[in-house]
Amino acid sequence: MGNINPAMIALGRESRGWTQTDLASAIRAAQGTVSKYELKLIPIPEFHINEIGRALDYDRSFFEQSDLIVGLGGDFLYRKRARLTARDQRRVEAEANIRKIQVVRLLRGAAIEERYPFPAIPLEEIAGRRGPERAAQEARRAFRIPRGPIRDLTRVLENAGAIVFVINFGTDLIDGTNIRLPGIAPLLFLNANVAGERHRFNLAHECGHLIMHFSTAFTGDPEDEANAFAQEFLMPKEEIRSDLRNLDLAAALRLKRVWGVSMAAIIKRAHELGQISDATYRRLFTQMGAKGLRTREPESLPFEQPEAFARLLDVHRTKLGFAEEDMRQLLFTDRMGEIPVPKMPQLRISTLFDDTAEGI
Repeated sequence: MGNINPAMIALGRESRGWTQTDLASAIRAAQGTVSKYELKLIPIPEFHINEIGRALDYDRSFFEQSDLIVGLGGDFLYRKRARLTARDQRRVEAEANIRKIQVVRLLRGAAIEERYPFPAIPLEEIAGRRGPERAAQEARRAFRIPRGPIRDLTRVLENAGAIVFVINFGTDLIDGTNIRLPGIAPLLFLNANVAGERHRFNLAHECGHLIMHFSTAFTGDPEDEANAFAQEFLMPKEEIRSDLRNLDLAAALRLKRVWGVSMAAIIKRAHELGQISDATYRRLFTQMGAKGLRTREPESLPFEQPEAFARLLDVHRTKLGFAEEDMRQLLFTDRMGEIPVPKMPQLRISTLFDDTAEGI
């Protein structure tokens, strides 16, 4: 068995969406045998270690890793719905953990230069029920965001040292999750199967978790707090308030293009800020429902594409001279999911983005 970590067998299996029965069938063993392997109740024969690696498409070194596997709770905050199956939840958790391990290994050879440090704003230090709103205002200042809409939120966060992953979760019941641990870049994981405007709100929501909920000392419901953060972060009340007067569906669509959020988010923000009445709020959503706009809005916004992880990969290939087999050994697998790799070489290591480029 050597240095095999049984927890990594379970992690690799769950990242592929497999059950113990699936893996047992692939290696021609009983499901109970796989269960005992993962629980470290019996030693794993060498031939089964090789079979497991081939079946899951991970190198042997993957199963020898002793990295911390992050579970639900203080380190993971999901945006999930009640119908989510345990299998899908474990798959996303496994995917995020594997990306975390890969990032740690990649950052040993290339550092990310932070243009603006990623802030940490514990809500317990902000008095009053407006804590998430104040945290969003502080975050905009920390990221040097000028007044008005944020043009490219992904670029802002990656310029602050975060790494954004857009992944096909295999379910539409999880919008996103994140990891923030000492010593590594903040990691955000977003579902690829959403509209561009929804993706931006999800990204701002996860940013709120990273900034406000890096500890377990929550002051209220963390999902409500992250939503409040996202609303103020993307649509600051003092800047958008005048745009929301006399709102109708045509104006909501126009403001969607300006602020980069959904029509529904615009209408909700107008109601929260007292710019439309309860009756108008209900009427607008009734109109959206009658037109089929609650499930699919017109003029979906372009999807923001992350760059940091792909550039880290490219730095290793071009600057550090890693061949494809070297990359496989570094990352344990060739299966890189939905993550794009730039076509043009990127020769810089310490700075991922040009200093002259605008991040917003």
